[in-house]
Amino acid sequence: MHADFRLNGVSYDRDNLLSYAHELSSAKPEYLNELGRFVLDWFSDSPHLELQTSGSTGKPTQIVAPKAMLSASAMTTVKALVLQPTQQALLCLPLRHIAGKMMLIRALLAGLWIDVIKPTESPMVSKTYDFTAMTPLQLKSSLNHLDQFKLIIVGGAPVEDFLRAEVKNHTSRIFSTYGMTETYSHVALQNLSAGETHYTAVDHVRFSTQGDSLVVHAPHIGIENLITTDCVDLISPTQFLWKGRNDLVINSGGIKLHPEQIEKALSAIISVPFFVFGKPDKRLGQSLSIVFEGHIPNEIETMVLNLDTLSKYEKPKDYFVLSQFVRKNGKILRNQTIQTIDFL
Repeated sequence: MHADFRLNGVSYDRDNLLSYAHELSSAKPEYLNELGRFVLDWFSDSPHLELQTSGSTGKPTQIVAPKAMLSASAMTTVKALVLQPTQQALLCLPLRHIAGKMMLIRALLAGLWIDVIKPTESPMVSKTYDFTAMTPLQLKSSLNHLDQFKLIIVGGAPVEDFLRAEVKNHTSRIFSTYGMTETYSHVALQNLSAGETHYTAVDHVRFSTQGDSLVVHAPHIGIENLITTDCVDLISPTQFLWKGRNDLVINSGGIKLHPEQIEKALSAIISVPFFVFGKPDKRLGQSLSIVFEGHIPNEIETMVLNLDTLSKYEKPKDYFVLSQFVRKNGKILRNQTIQTIDFL
């Protein structure tokens, strides 16, 4: 624990911080309860922390992570982003997930002055912060007051094109992160405010591919040859272009379609929540389809047919609508949502 560390404006030594954490661990609201329990877990005698994957593409699983490796990951980010003791940080993410945990670990180790607020879709603050982490939804809701954050890292879901356009050339430094619970937060960064389209590895991390799947090598956190479900174009051992998730690839008559790439093009003409998926098809195996939340936009089929940024294979054949998508922590759960569609 760094001597300069402060939590919600208060300086603590280890004993006083643990005493405060004990109070919070039985307190309400829940975000303070989670704060207390995390601090107690972090300073416990156990050399490990239990982490849970998000479950956005499958069943959530438990991961046991060495605290030494979490510390190494945290300090890699501190170095990459040039964070300094006494800088003001904001935690507006749930502490039950890896992104929230890592924000607090960085603050503890680097001596940041961190404020912890209730996680909401629209974090409102009354002062300027040097550093924070957000989801794309939180970033979108903060566009009118981005000047209050000098540095923002964004993760948890892909950043849509319109949001990229909004933050490009912004005076704040805004980075999209690539990573997962299994990599103990991010292992690569993409500078959105500079308009970057590729990801660059943080220190000590290297990449390769198996087929078109990204493989992560991060020996400083004990990771070697982690084969991901992400499809990429590898530029170099430290840079790649992200194309989509291999476990979401649609095979339609032998033609492989990447939903994220198709959705990126469709987002130019669709303003309501939607996603594309492969509907079971006797002839093709899967037929490219699209589902909307709330309502189907007027004349959307004609607009899609006339969209020249998609090939004929990338244009949905069937259109569906649901009153509401299944979500968890703001993420659309595709598989669970698809199961609620009536294909008859």
